[in-house]
Amino acid sequence: MTTVVPFKARGVRAELKRALDERVPVRVERERVQPGTIHGYIVGLSRDFCLVAEVGDAIRFDGYLAIGIADISTLEADPAREFVDRALALRGEALRVPADFVLDDWATIARSAAAIAPLVSVNMVEDEDGEISYVGELVDVDANALVRREIDPNAEWYPDTGAYEFEALGSIGFGSGYLDALWQVAGGPGGPLSPRVPASDTVH
Repeated sequence: MTTVVPFKARGVRAELKRALDERVPVRVERERVQPGTIHGYIVGLSRDFCLVAEVGDAIRFDGYLAIGIADISTLEADPAREFVDRALALRGEALRVPADFVLDDWATIARSAAAIAPLVSVNMVEDEDGEISYVGELVDVDANALVRREIDPNAEWYPDTGAYEFEALGSIGFGSGYLDALWQVAGGPGGPLSPRVPASDTVH
């Protein structure tokens, strides 16, 4: 018999805290930000942000995603919890919690992610279709933006840096199979760096 862990209506943050403490797989929607569902385990929580260890369609862990709690429109325990837990265990997929990950704001999230993974996906809310992802390496953090060097889908580094403004950020991802593959093909960036316009004005 399948046991579904229901969340009581105590507020989204209280539900996230329960999912964190009990290691319950959840499904998260952010209707105002991005279509679709985030599926995984809550592995970090602060006042304004949470960190999700994502579970992909193949029922394997596939990186992490930091999102704003205020953007969550729906949060529910995975009704297939027993299957997900058992499938991950049988495949040797262990839940890993990033150590010393700071979720105070976008700046600390980006620094924490960059300390773990060479490539970080900064997902900007730029149009009505949702987030647009920019993958790259963190170079610096200023008062209003992340300064990064970007890599394209063909694993080629751009020769310049761009500023990705906090106010347009929707989420930050790292550690996925796709990002690992890009890094394996591209390696680290080389060549000179030059400044580029802020991401809110950037078009590739």
